[in-house]
Amino acid sequence: MRNRLYPYYAVLLWFSSAFFILPAQAEPAFRVAIYYPQVPPYMYAGKNNTPQGVIPELLNAFFAQQPYTLQYVYENRYRAEVGLYDGKYDASVLSAKWTMQPEDLLFSQPVLEHRDYLYATSPLNDEPASLTGKTICLRRHYIYSAINAALQSGDLIRIDAESEFDQFNMLVNNRCQLAYMNEHVASWLVNNHFSAHTFYRQHQAADKTELTLALHPKWTRLKPRLDAFIREAHRTGFIDRALARHMKKP
Repeated sequence: MRNRLYPYYAVLLWFSSAFFILPAQAEPAFRVAIYYPQVPPYMYAGKNNTPQGVIPELLNAFFAQQPYTLQYVYENRYRAEVGLYDGKYDASVLSAKWTMQPEDLLFSQPVLEHRDYLYATSPLNDEPASLTGKTICLRRHYIYSAINAALQSGDLIRIDAESEFDQFNMLVNNRCQLAYMNEHVASWLVNNHFSAHTFYRQHQAADKTELTLALHPKWTRLKPRLDAFIREAHRTGFIDRALARHMKKP
């Protein structure tokens, strides 16, 4: 009797062992490329290199409700965009007008209004002719559609910097005559690093666009959920509070 039952028990034991040793299936990863050098208050490295800022705070809250593991990768602006086309990254912070191939990406609901200004260390004249021939500090790999014609014609002379901090640092050290920068980033830098200096900006914004999240097309089904979450974050004041909080020095 024992010998006859042995094959049955052996099979049962095998199935039981197989059931218990099967690893739990990992949640699929969602990889977000965030810019380095950093761009506070939007995204920057906090304690232990943990991503902080309006964008990580928004994404952390959204993905807490989704069946995906959120992963951040620090990346420069150019490689972040190329990585999106290649499928290396699933999302990054981009506006359609800033990209090389907008038709190949999905763009979320606007997270923030993005307004760029020209800054200088002396009062600026709003007349375009007054800017002719001036040097302007810009971030390397960034596309500046509003002033591209002036750059191409040589009316503005481009000098590349690695970060917004470098742009202002070069400006105060007379390495360029103008800097082109987002208003929130500029305010953060003035408050936290350049409070001893006086900056002037043009009255009119040089450009306005909507700051969005660019997604790889494979996330078509996720996009409506993300869009709804962003709309609700605006309605409840989540984004406004996050912006105010991260405008302070981390």
